[in-house]
Amino acid sequence: MSSAPGDARTSGRVEQLNGSQLADLLMRLLLDERLRARLAGEGPAAVASGPGELECLETVDLAELDSAARQFRTAVWKMGRSGGIASAFPRSLRILAAAGVKDAELLTGFLGSEEFGRFRLVPYAGRGLSVEEAFASYLLGFVAAQRDHRLASVGAAAGADATVGADAAWSAGASEAHVVLRETVTHELMTALFTALVCEQPLSFDIAVEGIVTTGRGHAALRRYAPRSVASWSDRPATAARRESPGPVVSYAYFATPAGVTRGAVSAQLAAAFETTPSAEGDAARRALCGRGLW
Repeated sequence: MSSAPGDARTSGRVEQLNGSQLADLLMRLLLDERLRARLAGEGPAAVASGPGELECLETVDLAELDSAARQFRTAVWKMGRSGGIASAFPRSLRILAAAGVKDAELLTGFLGSEEFGRFRLVPYAGRGLSVEEAFASYLLGFVAAQRDHRLASVGAAAGADATVGADAAWSAGASEAHVVLRETVTHELMTALFTALVCEQPLSFDIAVEGIVTTGRGHAALRRYAPRSVASWSDRPATAARRESPGPVVSYAYFATPAGVTRGAVSAQLAAAFETTPSAEGDAARRALCGRGLW
């Protein structure tokens, strides 16, 4: 078989990876521990998908790669002094840790998930979700998938974080505790997003969460939670449990204004402010919130 002049097969030249291909290879190396193990144990030829990747992999310092991967994991988990997963989801992570789910396991699963691909820094520095919203989406899926076996003890774990008295110590069992865990993830995500809405304008990321409305002073959202969930977020849960409505749900609002983030249970009258169909009750609720500097 003859080759045309300049063909890479005869000239010995290897077509180098372009910027996109190089970034993709780097991300795979940082995210995939098994890929790094194969590279170390079997050599570049065993993992390269082509001559261009092989040329790059032959120059990789394995010790530096492992160090970079550890630093990358730490950066995603903490992201500086006041951001990232660890600071955004303390209660959720504490409940899961008490049920035997380690932070490292969650981070490894998240880094390999589709949800992580929606995070704004992966694979490139374009628009996308915040790391908190991407992780919350992953975590809710993880909890749902593990509900029947891995998290069988989550009821006791959640109860330790939301004590409401020995006479009512989670008699409803694990099903109710899973509700508390899911709603705690949602609550912590909403708190993180509303903090960003106050502190970061314009936002450098997108928000996929539905129900956040623009007000005259910023943003607001309404969620409805189980009373036990709301009680668990109080520094004095027993007092909070007695104060909450005995009904099946609590209307809970979040407000972002120039003064900061305000959140908490609201009455049915104030919850009417979030109704999508115009009404006298909704107008009155919005006027009342305006008077408080929240709408």
